Amino acid sequence: MYFSNFHKNVVFDTWYPGPYTLYGDVLTVGAPVGQNRKVSVCAGDLDAGSLQPKDYLTLVIESSVCELGKGFVESFPNLKDLIVEADLPRIPQTPELKRLLKDNQVIVRGTFRSAAEKLADALGLTFIHKNILVAQHYEEARYESTVLTLSFQKGECPYIWEDITCPGISAGNNGGGTLRHDLPDNFYKGGSIEGFASHFASRYAKTILANEELKAFLEEADRRGGRAWTH
Repeated sequence: MYFSNFHKNVVFDTWYPGPYTLYGDVLTVGAPVGQNRKVSVCAGDLDAGSLQPKDYLTLVIESSVCELGKGFVESFPNLKDLIVEADLPRIPQTPELKRLLKDNQVIVRGTFRSAAEKLADALGLTFIHKNILVAQHYEEARYESTVLTLSFQKGECPYIWEDITCPGISAGNNGGGTLRHDLPDNFYKGGSIEGFASHFASRYAKTILANEELKAFLEEADRRGGRAWTH
């Protein structure tokens, strides 16, 4: 983990949870964990610690980021996968950025109608909807935690990634595992969050029904039709 030397509120992390990485090492940028604040980032932030932008192929812009300065994304010469979780008003399209993204054939991820999708469309890049946290559940009796993620990868069917963690047999040791549940391409058909929730165990129902991000995705995917999450 690296803290910016330029902006005190910006932090970089070289580890990222979830089945996101397509091409290699991941770098995330956002506010420090546990701090509910918005941050802006610029190329000057990359002077943090021993950070070497050329080493990272996947860049994740977390939801805490409110602004991307010119030159930031352009600083990653080997970029292959740009994941934008932040609700950015725009992504500055400099000549350098356009050249980098096109030359590297970068895959851009984000939500429908977002700055990320608009960027991909403007430059003729592949757009894939970002993964969506579906639900989390903690089983107190067994100290078991389960996270369900709706995941999308290039050239694959959508799937639910089930990540389970529980105490191991000794102190400091964790057990659990991961499971992949493939979905049909028309899993969103009807756009109903209630219909989607009905396919899961009842312990997840309340969380799924309250998931506004998932609800918005299902409704828009149904409106668009086809393999709506990628183009």
